[in-house]
Amino acid sequence: MLSTLKRLGGRVLAPAVPDPPWLREFAARGKRWNPASVRAPWFERRNALRHAGGVARRHGLGEQGEHWLRHWVEQGYFVVKGAVDPEAARRYADEFEQVWWMDAPVPGLTLSDVTIAGEYHVHISHDKLLSYGVEQRREAHGQSNWRVGEFYQSSKAAEAIYRDARLAKISSAILDTLAVPHFSLSFSKGSRQGLHQDICVFHVWPRNALIGVWIAAEDISPASGPLEYYPGSHREPIFEAFKNYPQTQRRTAPQPLAAKYDEYVRDVAVKYPREVFLAKTGDALFWHGMLIHGGASVEDPATTRKSMVIHYMPEGANRGHEVEGPFNW
Repeated sequence: MLSTLKRLGGRVLAPAVPDPPWLREFAARGKRWNPASVRAPWFERRNALRHAGGVARRHGLGEQGEHWLRHWVEQGYFVVKGAVDPEAARRYADEFEQVWWMDAPVPGLTLSDVTIAGEYHVHISHDKLLSYGVEQRREAHGQSNWRVGEFYQSSKAAEAIYRDARLAKISSAILDTLAVPHFSLSFSKGSRQGLHQDICVFHVWPRNALIGVWIAAEDISPASGPLEYYPGSHREPIFEAFKNYPQTQRRTAPQPLAAKYDEYVRDVAVKYPREVFLAKTGDALFWHGMLIHGGASVEDPATTRKSMVIHYMPEGANRGHEVEGPFNW
């Protein structure tokens, strides 16, 4: 697979040596996935720009949609102002905030990254959270960078955004087929998430049939750790050791290889301009699964960055059930 682990970042640092056993095992694990056996999304094909207008018209997006799709092909993202009704976004933000102050727990609701009464919880159930006193919760609310996965299952306002018809229509145009929402996350503050590519943390087939959509639930401050992204980086090749994608990627990689992937992404990012998404309430950024992005540094810990991220893909494209572990999460 590779002449040496030290080549994984794209640089030859030492004479070739045999791959270590753990790297050979990683490459051999699971079934073989052949990209030539499936049809790639239209935007991955030669002369994709010529097809942008036809795709946009077919999905009822007109000239504006053509502009979005051309930008997607060339830069790997586009922004839609007011993609979600601002009032709907505010209702979602209010319901998201109220989970800390309810009188009764919501069955099945879990918060992540919560520090309360001096104890850190990767995940904490809503009923356990509400078992603490109001003052303890108030302190924890302020100091925790908390978030909720799949909040649409617990909130009608969140579900309204998760199933928003306009978001689905635009995503379906990008894919030129029916787009289905998956994997939503609700954020209270800047994520501080390291640079990454969504393709390398999900198992999607065909490989790039994935859309990320980040929706602002409030006006975003530059000091709050806004979403950062690197236009054009979606055209870089996938990390060399992940050639048997979706089996081989960041979620299945042994830790030394995962660290090399993280280094690779950082090295690639510096070749491209950096942008941050200073959105207004209801604005959305749609991005390609290979676009490098992450959470910028939070300059003011007192600021919030309420938002929802939804990932869209065609029905049946989530192939995680066919991938062999062990897994990193």
